[in-house]
Amino acid sequence: MHTVKLKIEDNIYQNIMFLLNNLNLKGLVIKEEKQVSKNTKQSIKQLFKSKDIEIFKSIDNPMSWQNKQRDEW
Repeated sequence: MHTVKLKIEDNIYQNIMFLLNNLNLKGLVIKEEKQVSKNTKQSIKQLFKSKDIEIFKSIDNPMSWQNKQRDEW
């Protein structure tokens, strides 16, 4: 018996699991192990590392923008 471990990024995880689960081979056992991070800051950095988000870049005056948002409530 052999063991293979794969590190899979979140964006392709569902595709890989679908493929493995549909192989229907005798002798194939799929065991999912989710990686648990103890460092929250590092987890957040890893999550947004591949993202290119510039949502707040267009805000010239953050305080004014925030006050406007509050006024809408």
